[in-house]
Amino acid sequence: MKRACLPLIAALAATTAMTAPALAQPYGPPAPPGYGAAERHEGWEIDRRIDWTQDRIDRGRADGSLDRHEFRRVQGQLNRIRHDFERARYRSGGRLDGRARASLAGRLDRLNDEIHWLRHNDERRPW
Repeated sequence: MKRACLPLIAALAATTAMTAPALAQPYGPPAPPGYGAAERHEGWEIDRRIDWTQDRIDRGRADGSLDRHEFRRVQGQLNRIRHDFERARYRSGGRLDGRARASLAGRLDRLNDEIHWLRHNDERRPW
């Protein structure tokens, strides 16, 4: 029995050694040029996402899809995110650590969801 299993084990080890490099390749499309993996969240840097969100807020105010109360609220939230981003970068010598990046990215996600909701409904939120 032991002699019959030995060639099987050797063949399995050889197959695993050949397929391991193929399985170690990254999943998904490559990152856009100029974006390091440590400085991006799904292909977008935090400061670029802040600028994009600011553009969305400005467009919403200009086309009337955000009234002045909604505009002030989301602009205030974005200003706090921008301030926290700058403070986190200052504290860590110009680079964000993973926890700060994840926190800011989550806050930006929630803010962008709120902006989308506000711009695509015909009524104001009750608060």
